[in-house]
Amino acid sequence: MIIRGYILREVSLTLGAVLSVLLLIFFSTRFVSILGDVASGTLPANLVFTLLGLELLKNLATIMPMAIFFSVLLAFGRLYRDNEITVMAATGIGQLDLLRSLRRLAPVLFIITALLALYATPWAAGKSESLRNEAKNRSELSLLAAGRFSESRNGDLIMYVESLSEDQRQLQNVFIQRRGLNSQMVLSSESGYRYVEEESGDEFMVMVDGYRYEGEPGQKNFRITKFHEHAIRIAETEVVPARIRRKSKTSLSLFQSPVLKDTAELQKRLTLPLSAIALMILAVPLSRVNPREGRYGRLFSAVFIYVIYNNIYSAAYNWVGKGDIHPWLGMWWVPLLLVIAAGLIATWQSRDQLAWIINDMLARRKAAKVSGA
Repeated sequence: MIIRGYILREVSLTLGAVLSVLLLIFFSTRFVSILGDVASGTLPANLVFTLLGLELLKNLATIMPMAIFFSVLLAFGRLYRDNEITVMAATGIGQLDLLRSLRRLAPVLFIITALLALYATPWAAGKSESLRNEAKNRSELSLLAAGRFSESRNGDLIMYVESLSEDQRQLQNVFIQRRGLNSQMVLSSESGYRYVEEESGDEFMVMVDGYRYEGEPGQKNFRITKFHEHAIRIAETEVVPARIRRKSKTSLSLFQSPVLKDTAELQKRLTLPLSAIALMILAVPLSRVNPREGRYGRLFSAVFIYVIYNNIYSAAYNWVGKGDIHPWLGMWWVPLLLVIAAGLIATWQSRDQLAWIINDMLARRKAAKVSGA
């Protein structure tokens, strides 16, 4: 049917636009957060875009239901504003027909959201945690970036390197400030290199052809020493084994786990695609506006409804994890609640037509009784 194809195309184009805006907002917030970790020295700069992609994949399953909800709302709102749905209604196309026009798109979105929630999200979460743990356990020198001051994890050293070789072993124009309890020491050299002692495995930064300034400037005990090579031992970091978080567990391991919090996490993943379809159904009657209200007439109401849904969804997740709700009831009632709300809104909007149908039925029954008598 031409009309169904037209509606499907409008919703798909709007979904692409809404999803792009949401992803842009997500990228900007996460990018700033990851850059903060790089600036603090906890992450190497070469992992920025890798972690950004993993963070996107990890959160895409929770972004999809919101994108679907607002895309259907905006697409149908434009059709109402331009009186296109009014013309469709004159030809006998009602809200149920509008909902049926989305039946080709709904299974695709359901499968995509389910794959993201059940498989992509835990994989991306585990990969992100693994990379962060590796970066945390890497040596101090591996986190050095050319042209930027770096502070050691214990705060004793301030290091600066003008340039690095590709393998990050050869250093050029090195500056180090070591802070102590009673005095401070500053070292500078034209070059340097990384050295690992085979027996102990300890790592050193060896500075070549430089000067060491020790003491407090202006005091008599201030000393300047020229050296050919000067080795500084880099403090060892305790290797902390990666802890498997609940979000990074596979869906199969969650299914086999008797822990209630694991059950809550699994039900959260399973109800995400159901919630996406339920929100799509809710958006159809919610998008009905008068032409004078404009395309965004119900947008604020939709935001309010989505916030309520999100709070209920989070509360249900916590209730299942704490055992306040039986796992058999779990979180399945949240998508059902959205479908019930959609039915109530559609019934309220059709109250005049329903009243006319009921009055017509009563009038015909009364006429049949009179004729029978």
